[in-house]
Amino acid sequence: MGWFSRKKEVIIGNICPKCDMEFSDPERTLRHIEKAHKPKKRFDCDSCGFKN
Repeated sequence: MGWFSRKKEVIIGNICPKCDMEFSDPERTLRHIEKAHKPKKRFDCDSCGFKN
């Protein structure tokens, strides 16, 4: 049913819509977006109790 699938962005060109970097291939643009613009993970330290 697709409940747990991630929504992929559809990139038509070779330019990142978030930072305007240009790439040689749309596949490279998708790879860049997945790595450079992924949301930050929360960090919880078990020893000191720090929460981010």
